[in-house]
Formats: sequence, structure tokens, C-alpha cells
Amino acid sequence: MTEHWETGAPIIVLRPFQKEDLGFFATMARDERVTRFVGDGQPWGDEEINERTQLALRQDPADQLGAVRWFVAEEEGQAVGLFVSTRREHAIEVGYRVAPKHWRRGVAGAMIDRALEVLPGVYETPQLSARVSPNNIFSARVLTRRFFEYQGRLNGLDLYRRD
Repeated sequence: MTEHWETGAPIIVLRPFQKEDLGFFATMARDERVTRFVGDGQPWGDEEINERTQLALRQDPADQLGAVRWFVAEEEGQAVGLFVSTRREHAIEVGYRVAPKHWRRGVAGAMIDRALEVLPGVYETPQLSARVSPNNIFSARVLTRRFFEYQGRLNGLDLYRRD
């Protein structure tokens, strides 16, 4: 596994999600360890997996509210995570999932670092937000280390923003 020589973080490439990535995504979506802090915290069934991936593959215009872009995070050509972005009214909302065998290696942070480079070109705005379960201290730490600021709690989730 390749690491950045200065930081020790994994070298991650984000590439657009494709139909061929459905199996990788479905494995994570069905894994209760991965979904613990996503939505209602439950693993996803086939119907929800299908709906979400169809939305991701649709590629609505990036300036349209609700436009979604998914990216597969790869390290040395191997999928290690999924990065999701959605145009909201005041910012681009981001989320990420890391395959459990790659946890605690800095993959989530490396994914956000790449997204900070990629997303402004996709959506033509640098404003990002993320909603995080109050119990997900690891995700909150990854965000604050990248200058996302805590904005308060909204609908039971902590809201972070980076302008």
C-alpha cells in the first residue's frame, strides 16, 4: 500500500462511480459496521441499493439542486471507499464510507483531501457541508482536521461546514 511520503496518509484517487462498482458498493451498504452511522443506521436492502445507485448514475446537471456525484476511492487500483456529494441549497453536502479492512489507516481523510481538490471543479463552489452522527467521533475529527467547523445540531445530526 502506497503512502504519501510526507504525511504517511494513503495515496487515494477518486474516480467517478460506474455500474461496475455496484458490487463493491452493495457489500458496504449491506455491512452493519459501515452503515452504523448512515441514515437510520441499518444495512440497506436490494431496493434501496438499486434506487441510490440509479440516482448516482443518472448524472443530473451539477448546478441542479439535488444533483449527486459518487466517486470510488482507489488505492493502487483497489476500491477502498466511496465518496458521495450532493448539491444542496447553501453548500455541497459530502459523505464517505470506507471498507472495514481499510479502517484506521487515514483513508477517510485522504478521500476528503482529494474531494477538496475535485469538487470545486465539479460544482463550481468551494462550500462544503457534512452531517455526522454525534456518536461518530472519528468522522467529526477527520472533518475538523480539514477545517470544517461545527455549526450545531440539525435533525439529530451534527452539522459541519467548510467555506
